[in-house]
Amino acid sequence: MLGNMDMEEMLKLIAPVIVLQFVLMIFCLVKLKNDKVKYLPKWAWALIIIIFNFVGPIVYLLLGRERD
Repeated sequence: MLGNMDMEEMLKLIAPVIVLQFVLMIFCLVKLKNDKVKYLPKWAWALIIIIFNFVGPIVYLLLGRERD
């Protein structure tokens, strides 16, 4: 299936995933700026969010924020 796709078709499939990843990363960086964190300093969480694309933001949302 993927072997028969040209670059334009492949881009149409990948583009929504790239946009979702970018939005999730920006959302988490804004939350990081405004929230208190636990386990690591904010600069370390920022690196995790940026370097580990989908996984980093999800880990931050699950473990990194202090909940009231």
